[in-house]
Order: sequence, then C-alpha cells, then structure tokens
Amino acid sequence: MNNKEELTGGRIGKIHKIGETVVRPSNKWTKDIHCFLQFLHEEGVNFVPKPYGINEKEEEIISFMPGDVFNYPLPEKLLTDSMIVSSSKLLLEFHKYSEKYVTRLTNDEQWMLSETYPIEVMCHGDFAPYNVTVENNEATGIIDFDTLHPGPKMWDIAYAIYRWVPFDYHGNLKEQIRKSKLFLDTYGVDSESKNSFVGVLIKRLKSLIDFMRFEASNGNKDFQLHIEEGHIELYLNDIGYLERNEEQITQGIKSI
Repeated sequence: MNNKEELTGGRIGKIHKIGETVVRPSNKWTKDIHCFLQFLHEEGVNFVPKPYGINEKEEEIISFMPGDVFNYPLPEKLLTDSMIVSSSKLLLEFHKYSEKYVTRLTNDEQWMLSETYPIEVMCHGDFAPYNVTVENNEATGIIDFDTLHPGPKMWDIAYAIYRWVPFDYHGNLKEQIRKSKLFLDTYGVDSESKNSFVGVLIKRLKSLIDFMRFEASNGNKDFQLHIEEGHIELYLNDIGYLERNEEQITQGIKSI
C-alpha cells in the first residue's frame, strides 16, 4: 500500500497524498464538481485534477497535480511580472473551457458559493497562489475546486488580481495598479470591464465576509478560526483602501 502523506493547506490533517492521488473531505457539492472536472478532461484539459469518485469514508479521490504551491507571505519569485502573466494566461485558458460547461447546467447543481449574475463561465472562485501549482516559474495547474460556481468572468478575474498582485491596503498602490493592468491586459479585458474592476472586487470581498460569518455562525470551525485570526478585519481594511483609491485605480488600469 502506498504511503500516506499529509498535504498542508487550509484544512490541517484532512488532506493526504496517497500514491499519485489526493484524498480530501467531500461535500454535498463534490459530485457536481467531479462532473465538471470530468468534462474538462474529456475536452483534453490536463491542468486540473482528474476525479476518481468518493470512497466509503465520504472522501473524494482526485489525481495529484505536480508542482509547488505557495501561501502568504508570497516569495519574491511569485511577485514577478512573469508570474502575473503566467497566472492570467492560465485563468484565461480555464475560462475558455469552463464557458462551455455553462450550457450543460440544469439548475439542480449544488455549489458552496452562490451563483453570480450574469453567468458567463464556471468561476473557480478562489484562483489564488495557494490553489495553483507552479513548475519552472510558470503557473501550470489549478487545484481545490470547492468554490466552483457559475458567474461572470470579472468575478473570477478581480479576485485573482486581489490574490496574485496582491492588492491589499499595505501595498504600494502604484505598483499594484501596474501589475493589475498587466494581468487585465494579458487576459484581454476590455475597457468597459476595467471600469467595473474595483466595484466587482469590493462586492466580491463583501460576499466573502458574509459567507465567512454565515459559516462561522453555523459551526464551521475553519471559518471560526479564520475570523479569530483577524481575516475579516483585513478584508474590511482592503475594501476601505479600494474605495478610497477607486478613481486612481480605474484610471491607471485603463491607461495606454
């Protein structure tokens, strides 16, 4: 039998690598996520895990994605322009395929996060460095699809920029604007969508806060811990930062 290796992440002691598979807790939305992942593999996509089903312990089994995964504070090699370009290209490629899945939705699916309108693609929902594998200084794979849900492209793009730049209140605004523009231009976001960037990101962060509070109030210990660690205060500070600088940010990302 293959050795069981714990994988570090948001759920300590709950995610393991066994051989070339990953075993992690399943949820009521896992079967719908597996249908989506299977569809991507049938389309020839190899940058997402392959689903193998749910075992007798109610754990999902998926293929292991090779590469390194990074969390905050991000190392210097994750803060380069080349990583911004690479991550933007990967998200664009993901959306090209996830857009095809929207027509297959039956409205009977269950998702952890509520669908957001207009529905254009299947949003990953948390396209961040800790959910992307990196090989040879390039973003090569996407993992952890628990936050998958239907929504607009900018919903995913704005949050990705927030995580990859990163766009937080104690950063360098000029550099954050420059890197955000690089991400948006690499993806091919048009001028009208750029106008909505700050507003969409603020709405996305507010929805995250609401979700965390709801889950914590319903006994979710992971979110209770996150709140105790001050995550909501950080998001509120970031929202205030975005609101104060909205005009400058919008002008900057639209500059030629």
